[in-house]
Amino acid sequence: MASFKFVFTVMIFLICGSIAKEYNVFCQYDLASYYFKERSQFFDWNLDSRLCTHLVLGSGVGIDGETGELKITDQHLLLEKNMLSGVKNMKCDSIKKVLFTVGGWQEESKHFSRMVASPNKRDNFYTSLIAFLFKWGFDGVQIDWRYPTQRGGQSEDRQNFVLLLEELGLIFREHKLVLMVTVLGRTNKENLESYDVPGIVKNSDFVHLMMHDERDAYRLRLGYNAPLHGHGDTVTDAIKHWKRHGKAPEKLILNIPFFVRSYTMDRNQTAVGSPSKGPGKRTKLSHRDGFMTYNEWCVQKSNWTRKFDKVAKVPYATKGDQWVSYENPQSIWAKMHLLQKHKLGGAMAWTVDVDDFQGSCGERHGLLHVIFAALGDKNALTTEKPTTEASGLCPQDGFRRDSWDCRLYHECRNGERIYYECSEGEFFDEAQIICRPAAEVKCDQNFVIWRPGMPVYNFKNMPLNLKVVD
Repeated sequence: MASFKFVFTVMIFLICGSIAKEYNVFCQYDLASYYFKERSQFFDWNLDSRLCTHLVLGSGVGIDGETGELKITDQHLLLEKNMLSGVKNMKCDSIKKVLFTVGGWQEESKHFSRMVASPNKRDNFYTSLIAFLFKWGFDGVQIDWRYPTQRGGQSEDRQNFVLLLEELGLIFREHKLVLMVTVLGRTNKENLESYDVPGIVKNSDFVHLMMHDERDAYRLRLGYNAPLHGHGDTVTDAIKHWKRHGKAPEKLILNIPFFVRSYTMDRNQTAVGSPSKGPGKRTKLSHRDGFMTYNEWCVQKSNWTRKFDKVAKVPYATKGDQWVSYENPQSIWAKMHLLQKHKLGGAMAWTVDVDDFQGSCGERHGLLHVIFAALGDKNALTTEKPTTEASGLCPQDGFRRDSWDCRLYHECRNGERIYYECSEGEFFDEAQIICRPAAEVKCDQNFVIWRPGMPVYNFKNMPLNLKVVD
């Protein structure tokens, strides 16, 4: 065991680097991914720390409904499997702060509700929380209450939650700890009544703006995880609401859902909002209703019919009676553009353990790399300065359109190419770095076609723009 810890420490040290300070890249690591199977099972050494400014560990800690004290709900994972012991080794030049999550979907809302309503229970919570953070070496906490006033909560939760944050904020400032709050960003009436936006923003260091809801798969309607625009609850509406009422956009951290939400269609109606029969089928690796890891999805996506909603700016796919909502580089880039436009504080990768962290479908941590490319330090992954001018297929980092097919484009990063393809009827716009309707994008596809049976070129007369067609 001692030698294993030494190897782990050395690995963390070697992959630590630097990252730009203008934006924060929060990486949520759900420790429960330990229970996934085969290639979806994630361990701490799978994380590339260079891609994160903050690491947020989650699952397994809740609240005792009777005393209000912090309670480890998954003793097997956190204590017997020793998941908490390596926190100090996770800090390096890039990851300055490591936070832990209290709550989450598995924690009953009524436990939070009882705690915030009682001065004695709040005191018990503060004391036990500080003791937990100091014992295990954490730099702060993410309060993930799902959701105030809902799921067994009470109407008083709205104001009591702010009171909790006011008191906890005073304690955290004294100990120089980070206080982060997770909120559901949807702007429907029920959700707006749950949050005192000015009070939450004022008394928190960061507000994690989440759009997806674990209840979605059971609402019997097909829905996107995080649509940028369109009808219903959108990322754009959420940002504008929290920015307008909170008046501190630099505190807002936009959630980017890496997981795949699945549904079972009703009579093969594929349009978003159509009736569904409920969650999608369980997979062999993650074994959750209505849920799939991105690394499970990407290896099979070629067998699905994939489409891209040009208004919502999100992809979706169908196969048989199954329907999935997910993110891809194009949809994430659109969200990063909106994030920068509104000058938010950064993004939350939710969660790094469901990304293609082994590189089965391309680059390791493929989705996280897109966030990093938009917000991070472009030099953070460079080990040394080049001694000669860049040459070859990727002389300069950035996105380039294919010179022969305007639907195709690639990203150059550290001398390597990563290939992408726009949806049917769209061309890649190099100026905006997104796929747009073909009629709106200038596209010069000038090349010489050669097919088998035509005269053969030699090295003297071969056109530079030759395209071979079978």
